[in-house]
Amino acid sequence: MPPFSENRIIASLLPLFLAGCSFQASGPNTPDIHHLGLNNPPIRVLLINSVPEITIVANADWRVETLEGNPVAELPRGTTATISLKDGQIILERDGKKFRHTAIRLESATPAGVLEIKNVPYGVGWWWAGTQDRTYEGRIEVRAGANEFLEVIVVLPLEDYLLGVVPSEIGPTSPQEALRAQAVAARSEALMALITKKYAGANYDIGSDVESQAFSGNSKRTTQSDESVRATHGLALLYEGHPISAFYASSCGGHTEDIRNVWPNRAGEKAYWNTAVFDGDENFNYDLTREDDLRRWLTANPKVFCNPSKFKVPDWASKNFRWEREVTAEELTKWVATHKDIGRVVTIRALKRGLSGRMIEAEFKSEKDSFVTGPELAIRQVFEPPLKSAAFVVDTQGPAERPERFILHGAGWGHGVGMCQTGAIAMAHAGKTFREILAHYYPTSKVEAVYP
Repeated sequence: MPPFSENRIIASLLPLFLAGCSFQASGPNTPDIHHLGLNNPPIRVLLINSVPEITIVANADWRVETLEGNPVAELPRGTTATISLKDGQIILERDGKKFRHTAIRLESATPAGVLEIKNVPYGVGWWWAGTQDRTYEGRIEVRAGANEFLEVIVVLPLEDYLLGVVPSEIGPTSPQEALRAQAVAARSEALMALITKKYAGANYDIGSDVESQAFSGNSKRTTQSDESVRATHGLALLYEGHPISAFYASSCGGHTEDIRNVWPNRAGEKAYWNTAVFDGDENFNYDLTREDDLRRWLTANPKVFCNPSKFKVPDWASKNFRWEREVTAEELTKWVATHKDIGRVVTIRALKRGLSGRMIEAEFKSEKDSFVTGPELAIRQVFEPPLKSAAFVVDTQGPAERPERFILHGAGWGHGVGMCQTGAIAMAHAGKTFREILAHYYPTSKVEAVYP
């Protein structure tokens, strides 16, 4: 990894990022990326902030220093150590010796040295939460975080950061053109994170989980995924001369969605206005905002890219195009009651649907009261675990006035805004280039070089 310093971060970034810049894809307060003068800028990535202790293994010679650069300890190759937080101090324990400081940083003594962190949490707060041993390059910083938890951050050049994002987001075995499309989208999102500070904390620029972009260090990297980043070096998605927040999700279910329906607080991002389309090379005679049309669509077999019966998609994606979920009335009543206690739920009704059929506003009704919620993620999160998407219709079992079970028939996994990752993979298998993939999912944006 190329060397860099705090001085470079300050010199290259801070004077150029305009104070109070608006979180929009473009606008009078958004800096033009061509004038930023950035060339592979460093990015600070939050790795961990939900545990009080970690175990590390040095897979090369590493040194431990204070944040000011004063020596603390050496970690020869193969050394195992623990880092914990107690009484506001970071405690590094190695070979029976303890070193205490308010904060520390770990630097490899050799280029591209790797540090392993055991049991890194991921999916925190979601039903797929777990832990995984992961390896990282770059400078590792450890501070006291909130709630007596460690705050572990890696600092590395943006292009190196993308090496850990692309395979984590779209899968390391995806075809090269899909990997390249993902690399460009992820680079655009990372640049927007640096410019707008939309994911930033006091000591980091972006997270490493679903709240921003998934980043697993070296753990999922392959030669193929690395090549996709290098082949697209410096390329990002621009709208009216500015980088966009390049949103993407696992499967659109056959139709993408307008950002104004999904995230009202992000409605100013004009790059996503009027871009919701069927996920294929043709249009279909369906108005998915209508319940009857959506029902026909869910049982149809359209030639759209994320349809596993029409195109080649990964095994993990094949069950997301269409799905079914059953819940009992008792379960649903209990879940709704955590938001508003309305009594036994007897009806789920869409009050408003987006262009993809996703519910934007839903009503859960009992015999005497009702609970109305939206937009789409809030609707999904009424259920435990949350639904794959809000593009669903509802059937019931039992008496019509007092159903015993609700059967949900749905499409897709995720919000549907921007790139359908399953569709991107299918398009690549069908011979489409990464530029064609990006033009399909971000039709109002252009792929341009933002640095050499």
